[in-house]
Amino acid sequence: MNTHHATTHAAAAPLLELRGVSVSFDGFWALNDLNLRLVPGELRAVIGPNGAGKTTFLDVITGKVRPTKGEVLFRGRSLVGIAEHRIARLGIGRKFQTPRVIQNLTVRRNLELAVKGSHDPLTLLFGRLSHPQRQRVQELLAVVGLEAHVAQQAGSLSHGQKQWLEIAMLLAQDPELLLVDEPVAGLSDEETELTGKLLRSLAGDHTVLVIEHDMEFIRELHAPVTVLHEGHVLCEGSMDAVQSDPRVIEVYLGTETEGEFQP
Repeated sequence: MNTHHATTHAAAAPLLELRGVSVSFDGFWALNDLNLRLVPGELRAVIGPNGAGKTTFLDVITGKVRPTKGEVLFRGRSLVGIAEHRIARLGIGRKFQTPRVIQNLTVRRNLELAVKGSHDPLTLLFGRLSHPQRQRVQELLAVVGLEAHVAQQAGSLSHGQKQWLEIAMLLAQDPELLLVDEPVAGLSDEETELTGKLLRSLAGDHTVLVIEHDMEFIRELHAPVTVLHEGHVLCEGSMDAVQSDPRVIEVYLGTETEGEFQP
């Protein structure tokens, strides 16, 4: 992440702000008075034990779930009650845990369809790419390091390469905010390292929020960390700071048996 972005974070107006957001599912509070703000160009990691509310948190931002209470603001505009596809068009892209690529199309064709971004099926299928769109496809291939795989069917890519292709497809929509859910689950060590470099490179031009269980990966992001617990923010700070916070240690050691958190 560029250092000049870090110095302006404290003073910058938030790109995304959640104010007192609560979500109740039949009396169970998945989110409970959650407050969080992201400023333009920031890279932020979000961690928390299972059941902390991480997925619901993303669902609220993208309009999949409507908050029971509270406000979600993007560039100062409320997102509450706005349809998912409209929120996406406002500049919020979400990368799900399982890559959503079209398996039987080539890498290039997947990206061409993403760059077109048309909602008209005929244009999407048969419309020719403009010169700037063709250039954009090449740029995106370079960003995610898939130039050598351009003619390969997406279904034959490695799991990591599919993740990168989907990130490229999201970038084709030029989102201001990129929400990335568990990007390194099931990846090799090399793919994990490359994914970290990719996400760090995207911060600055984009605001990037990463949810992940892999603590070593989070450490390598060198980003501020927000810890969720029982639907609210338990603490925020550097990875070193949150790992040594007694509240965080208690939450992880008290609820996780898999040893994913090593204080």
